[in-house]
Amino acid sequence: MADSSVGELQLADYLDIVNRRKTTIIAFVLATLVLAIILSALQTPQFRASARVRVEVGSTDTLDDQSNTSTSVRSRNLQNEVEFANSDRVAQAAADAFGSEISAVIAASNDSDTLTFTVVDDDPDTAANIANVFADAYVTERSDSASERFTDASVVISDRLLAISNERSALVNSLANGADTSSIDNQLIALDAEEAGLRSQLGQIDVIGQLNSSTSVSVLNAAEAPGGAFSPSWVRNIGLALIAGLVLGMGVALVRESLDNTILSKRSLEKAMDGQPILGVIPPPSRSRFGSKSERRLVTSRTGAFTEAYRSLHSSIELGQAAGTEIRSILVTSPNASEGKSTVASHLAIAFARSGSSVVVIDADMHNPTQHQLFGVPNQNGLADQLSNVGNAEIVTEQASGEGLLSVIPAGTSALPPAELLRSVPAQEFIEKLSYAYDLVIIDSPPLRPVVDTMPLARVADATLLVSMRGQTNASEVEEAIELLARAQTRPLGGVLNGADDNQTGYGYGYGSSNSSGGRRR
Repeated sequence: MADSSVGELQLADYLDIVNRRKTTIIAFVLATLVLAIILSALQTPQFRASARVRVEVGSTDTLDDQSNTSTSVRSRNLQNEVEFANSDRVAQAAADAFGSEISAVIAASNDSDTLTFTVVDDDPDTAANIANVFADAYVTERSDSASERFTDASVVISDRLLAISNERSALVNSLANGADTSSIDNQLIALDAEEAGLRSQLGQIDVIGQLNSSTSVSVLNAAEAPGGAFSPSWVRNIGLALIAGLVLGMGVALVRESLDNTILSKRSLEKAMDGQPILGVIPPPSRSRFGSKSERRLVTSRTGAFTEAYRSLHSSIELGQAAGTEIRSILVTSPNASEGKSTVASHLAIAFARSGSSVVVIDADMHNPTQHQLFGVPNQNGLADQLSNVGNAEIVTEQASGEGLLSVIPAGTSALPPAELLRSVPAQEFIEKLSYAYDLVIIDSPPLRPVVDTMPLARVADATLLVSMRGQTNASEVEEAIELLARAQTRPLGGVLNGADDNQTGYGYGYGSSNSSGGRRR
């Protein structure tokens, strides 16, 4: 269950979500990675070849300006060359040379006067051939275009020179026929000046035309067949797949986190318990020490995070008693079955016994008795047997092996319904009698929600400890259990988060070597 809104999450919260939802995130990463590999393998390899053509944009191919090399003019001229290279004229010339329609991506360089003709094809030789054909077509058409411009200018000037010659001949004939000399002389002078200027321009056109035709454009680097395909790019595709998988995985993890109502952390349990204190955060015991349900055994080691967590739970209860009413009996229950209440009850009893308190554990879960398996005692002459025999006032207990101050009363057997036995007056008197004989009575009761057996015991016990299993218990189930206990007017002791991750417990294996100590409580 999300502890807060997404907007309030901090880095530690995101790391916690990643840790809890790592399976989902890894699944998305692997899925996108496999998809990227499959799609890359199905793609046809593509080869890229490029030819470079030099364009001398600083040389002038106009008659008005022969030295304009400013940055803006250079950029404009290069762009004009790109437009010309993309024209139908060049495309048609390239198609005629290649034998079919072809295309190329043409771009101007940012730091040199060059154009790059790039072609992508599934055959490396074809890609290089098309790039070279297109570049050659551009160079040829560009040179022809420049020549055509200068030829047109030469024709215009030549036509004018011919017209001037004809005008001069007409004026000379007029002089011979006795026309006004002064007027004709002025016209002849003007024609001579115009003719001199036109002949000078014609000479410049010849020189500039020769320069442009030989040095304006030329192939700088011909395209060569590439040695390897540029697409698909396995490194790029796999990198993008990893990023996409992480983003999708984190997105799904956050969505699942916001929709998940199970108890996943101490904070979520505190919220569900409506302010009741969380007295203990218990990690799972080692699998090598804890077998299947039918073969469960106690963790008897005095070191380790598991044992240290129960020492901390014991200390929390002791501190709570120091500040309030003395507790002589604790009911240990859970909202549902299989949430570890029996394990918590037995190991909490061991922690109190090792601190010097005399403790008796009562297995009141007659539907699913467990304590006789954990402590290795026979399930005989237990609670059900003793409550059925009302006239027997003797308390019979089994000594827990290896724990001198710890006794066990197994569930036993009886023909009477468990609810009837546990709500009886003898049951209340039995627990009260034990609370005077021992420092602490720990009652392993049935879970709250499936059966009604727990309520009578909860009213008798001094306090109730509610156990929830991380990742299994639902927050609404915890809230319902708290409501049931409040309705029964019980005294809540607090909650225990069972099955927590090691990073949630706060206990390292290096801190379990020393034992908690405390005197006997009377």
